[in-house]
Amino acid sequence: MDVYTTEEQQIEAIKKWWNENKWSLIGGVVIGVGALWGGRTWLDNQQVFSEAASTSYQMMLEHMSSGRNDEAATQGAQLLGQFSDTPYSSLAALAMAKLKLDGGDAAAASSHLRWALDNTQEDSVRHESRLRLAKLLLAEAKHDDALALLNAGDTGVYTARYEQLKGDVNSAAGKPESARTAYNRALTSMAPTERGRELLQMKLDNLGSTHGQAVAGAMSQ
Repeated sequence: MDVYTTEEQQIEAIKKWWNENKWSLIGGVVIGVGALWGGRTWLDNQQVFSEAASTSYQMMLEHMSSGRNDEAATQGAQLLGQFSDTPYSSLAALAMAKLKLDGGDAAAASSHLRWALDNTQEDSVRHESRLRLAKLLLAEAKHDDALALLNAGDTGVYTARYEQLKGDVNSAAGKPESARTAYNRALTSMAPTERGRELLQMKLDNLGSTHGQAVAGAMSQ
């Protein structure tokens, strides 16, 4: 803005500038306020949405703990349908898998576990889904599929569980040496006082020694 010599000229210049620019300024303010309001509304809606998903999941767990499996399944279906983009949907899929397995529907249980595995953003849910699915594959004697699943990705803090299940699969498949290797890895990954260590040692002991198996094989010839 130019320098004016009198106060009247300055006032007239300000009035002229305002008349020329007032609507663009007002529009900018309205847009800015609208954006802030819209953002706040979006955040509020997201909070309400998340709270509704959480409530639905808690109701599902309460129904399951009380043995009301039909009601639990209804809540689970709602979570998978209406709240599929929340973390609670993957948890609901895990719970639905248990309900289906308890009801004797292993195929539906596998489907829910695969959905959780493919859609979750949580490492813990991903590992739980993979391990439970591998157990179902083991129960169906699909040993190669189970091992392929267990060998996929980083096992992190779940290494002991992965290795123990690999041992179970190899043992069931008639591969004692592979089972022994996996069981030993599982033991190495576990703390000395960790729960389940004794059972794992029993599984390893039940495989027998390589020397003992060789002697037994020679004597049977």
